[in-house]
Amino acid sequence: MAKVRINRYIASTGSISRRKADELILAGSVAVNGKKALLGDSVDPARDRVTINGKPVAPQQTHYLALYKPRNVVTTLHDPQGRPTVKDHIPGRYAGVFPVGRLDFDAEGLLLLTNDGELAHMLHHPSYNVPKTYLVKVIPSVRAEQLEMMRRGVELDGVPTRPAGVEEVRRHGRGATLRIVLRQGLKNQIKRMAEAVGLKVTSIKRVSVGPINLKGIVPGQVRELAPFEVKQLRKLLK
Repeated sequence: MAKVRINRYIASTGSISRRKADELILAGSVAVNGKKALLGDSVDPARDRVTINGKPVAPQQTHYLALYKPRNVVTTLHDPQGRPTVKDHIPGRYAGVFPVGRLDFDAEGLLLLTNDGELAHMLHHPSYNVPKTYLVKVIPSVRAEQLEMMRRGVELDGVPTRPAGVEEVRRHGRGATLRIVLRQGLKNQIKRMAEAVGLKVTSIKRVSVGPINLKGIVPGQVRELAPFEVKQLRKLLK
């Protein structure tokens, strides 16, 4: 079997993130075949024995899930306030998975879940430019110049947002539905972008993350990603 970087191997087991693995290596807590590991070391998962503080690091079955998060559910596995969480919708056989990124409490739509720490890190990190697509209802009716302002980027906390894909899908009543494609994930970004150009968001629905969409699931349901979907995600992150 081909060798892989030790931090990458540790993250692939789902135990901890690659960044945390680096910290443990620097602290001298990681060993390979009984010898203290160094940053940049590579291991052969089929031959080498990796330990953290003397305990073996073993691969576990990895899961890749798509959840249709309902509205008014917190994107966390535990909420001190006792609100519904995404954990309430994860079948027990997938113990150990965690959300990749987040969705606002009052937003709905696609949320990826996995226990693959490396893949989760890359999907969430803005440097990988993973597109996330949303259907967003706003009021009042939108003007062309407002769309263009959001496309170019608006200033939030003194920093301009990245260029975004923004188009009007339809008009209805006093407002409109927009399709917004983001490649970053600032807190409450869509609501704040809309507010910056004089619009108010009334609902947000994430319909896709990269090549993965909501096909086949309804609010509260989970499905396993097909092998070809996982390959598509990995190809997107190369």
